Amino acid sequence: MNISRYLKAPRLANVKPNTVSYEQANAGVHINIPGSEKMRLGDTLVFYWGQNKSSTLIRLRDISKDSTVRVLCVSYDLITQAQYGLVDVYYEVHRDEYLIGTSPAIRVTVNRDPAPARQRAQRRNGPSSPAVNA
Repeated sequence: MNISRYLKAPRLANVKPNTVSYEQANAGVHINIPGSEKMRLGDTLVFYWGQNKSSTLIRLRDISKDSTVRVLCVSYDLITQAQYGLVDVYYEVHRDEYLIGTSPAIRVTVNRDPAPARQRAQRRNGPSSPAVNA
């Protein structure tokens, strides 16, 4: 059995367009694993962020293509192999010890360096408005 064609790529919350800032990587990036009608209660999800992987059981009884079966948070403060540059993000579905599907991968760029202080201040405060003479 191969359910790969029914699986959707993972979705990264608040990451556009597939670029993760240094600050986001260290604070934590939320990844949503979309459901598929071919997934079942008790299937094992094996999630990959580059060379890092983790696994968890699906605990939902009712799964549809509109479900989110898992939300993960990847923080570079907590993972063993922090990778920068291009990183492939995907998951596998295992049932009874057998690999039954692999999702499409998304390729994200993780920035190695913090944003310059001026850029960070602009993000926090919003774009500065032009001075108005009174």
